[in-house]
Amino acid sequence: MKASVWLGENKFEIREINIPKLNDEQVLVKVERVGLCGTDVHITQGLFPSTPPKILGHEFSGIIVDVGSNVPKEKIGKRVACNTTSSCGTCINCLNWQISRCLNAEKSTGAFAEFSIMHYSCAVEIPKEMSFEIAAMTEPASCCLSGTEMIDYNNKPKVLILGSGIMGIFCQLFVLKKNIDFLVISEPNKARRDFAKSLGANFVLDPFSQDYNEEINEITENAGFDILIEAVGNPKLLAEGISRLRPRGQALMIGVHPERSNLMSDLYDFHYKELKLLGSFGRGNYFDKTPEKINQFNLEKLVTKIYKLEEINEAIESTYEGGGMKYMIAPNKG
Repeated sequence: MKASVWLGENKFEIREINIPKLNDEQVLVKVERVGLCGTDVHITQGLFPSTPPKILGHEFSGIIVDVGSNVPKEKIGKRVACNTTSSCGTCINCLNWQISRCLNAEKSTGAFAEFSIMHYSCAVEIPKEMSFEIAAMTEPASCCLSGTEMIDYNNKPKVLILGSGIMGIFCQLFVLKKNIDFLVISEPNKARRDFAKSLGANFVLDPFSQDYNEEINEITENAGFDILIEAVGNPKLLAEGISRLRPRGQALMIGVHPERSNLMSDLYDFHYKELKLLGSFGRGNYFDKTPEKINQFNLEKLVTKIYKLEEINEAIESTYEGGGMKYMIAPNKG
C-alpha cells in the first residue's frame, strides 16, 4: 500500500509498504477520509511528543475490506468511523477512568495511508446517510463531547468559548444542547466568526477589536462568565479567559497546550474566587456514541478542502494557517 511516512519536522515521504498481516481480532480498513488535526501540526513543530519515522493521521473513516479469523465476515463492506485505540473493559483505567485510557489498548495504524489495521472494536459503523467526511470528524467531536460533559451546567450558565476552529465549533454545538443562558464566541478570523454565528452562537466577538472588553462587559453586565472553554491551546489565552470567570466559575482546557507550558494565571485570584480548572484530553467513553450525535448537525460545510496523500505538506500548512475549518486527505484518491 501507499503511505505518507513522517520523517521528522515537516518532512514526509511517500513509500510503498506491505500491509501488515491481520491478527484474529483485527480488521483492515480502506481509508476514505482522514482529517488534519492540530496535533499533527504540533508534531511537525516539535510541540507534541512523537518519534519518527511514523505514519501519522488519527481522524479517519473508511470501509472494512478484510477481517481476522475471529471477526464475523459480515463486517466486510461496513462503512466505519475509526477509533485510534481499543479498550479491554476490565483494567483499572477502563473501570475507573476512561476506556480511551485503557492499559491494554491496541493502537490502530496511522491513517495517512491507503489502509489501516485496527482491533475490530475500533471500527464503529456509521449511519447510512453519513458521508465519510463527517464520519472522519468523529474523533475530534468525541473529544469535545467528552470534555463538555465534564462541565456542570446548573443554573443556566453564561459561557465563553475562546477559539472557533474545529474543536471550538464542536464544543459550541454540544454546549448549545445544554440549558445555558447564552454563549459568546471569541475568534479573530472573520470567516470562522461568521460560521460560529450561523451555527447558533448568541454573540461572536473579535478579540482584536478595540471594543472587545466593553462588549464583553456589556454582554455579561460586568459579572463575568460561569464557564470558559479554551479551544486553542494557548497558555496566554487560557489565563485571559480565566480572568473573566466569576466566582466558582469553571475553565475547561480542550485545546492541547504545548509540553512544559505553565499556568499563567494569578493563583491567589484562582484560590480566592474558588475557580475550577478541568483538563480534557481524548475521547473519554464517547467515541461509539458520537457518530449518531453529530449526524444531527449540518456539518458538510465544515470541510474546507480535500487533498491527495501526496499533498500532505500543503494540507499541514493550510491547517497551521487556520484560514478554513477542516482540511482532509483522501489517501485512495488518484
